[in-house]
Amino acid sequence: MHYHIGNMLIYQEFKPGCECPLCRIRNILENRLAEQYLNDAVMEDEQRKKVNERGFCAHHTQMMLARKNKLSLALQQVTRITTLKGRLEVTDDVKRALKQAEYFAQSTKTCVICDHVQDSMERYYKTIAEMYHGEPKFKDVLLSVNGFCLEHYAALLQHAKYAHGSQKAYVYDLSKLQKNAVNGLLEDLYTFCSKHDYRNANVPWNGAETALLRAVQRLHGEEAK
Repeated sequence: MHYHIGNMLIYQEFKPGCECPLCRIRNILENRLAEQYLNDAVMEDEQRKKVNERGFCAHHTQMMLARKNKLSLALQQVTRITTLKGRLEVTDDVKRALKQAEYFAQSTKTCVICDHVQDSMERYYKTIAEMYHGEPKFKDVLLSVNGFCLEHYAALLQHAKYAHGSQKAYVYDLSKLQKNAVNGLLEDLYTFCSKHDYRNANVPWNGAETALLRAVQRLHGEEAK
């Protein structure tokens, strides 16, 4: 196996039985960036400019708010809100008001951390496909996980062309892996539901006690904290 900065997290998080290693990778990236924007990035002019323009989404704001460095976050909120204040206009012109509404509605959807994470995840989707094609041993690593959340499964399929000559085999292995994982999850969900009938009190769980949480993660992914 050829380890380098572009695939270290892949080999680190693609572990046997993992429900969605790409959620783990994304969460690591999000936490790193949350720390970065509370420390080094807060002092960099270029990064401050991006924060002023793009801000942070509610999820990443809450991640930073949960950390200790409140001053850094407060300073960035000052400059972001100052930027937004510049677009506030007292008006009785309905068209101008609607234009203002459009701007502020969009301002809640932009986030510098989301931008960074999306760019990085795009590279990971491509790299995984390239590794499947170029590193024969990686196939076993890929097939050792227990599938992916729906978002990341879809993204892997959408980037399958980067597996080049192995594209068909890659798509087949991905879809078979995901189908088997979903079948196993459904079996556990049936067991989970049946265990709520007192007549099945003595039926072993066999791991199904976590089925509901795993179902939520399969549908919506695992959120970083």
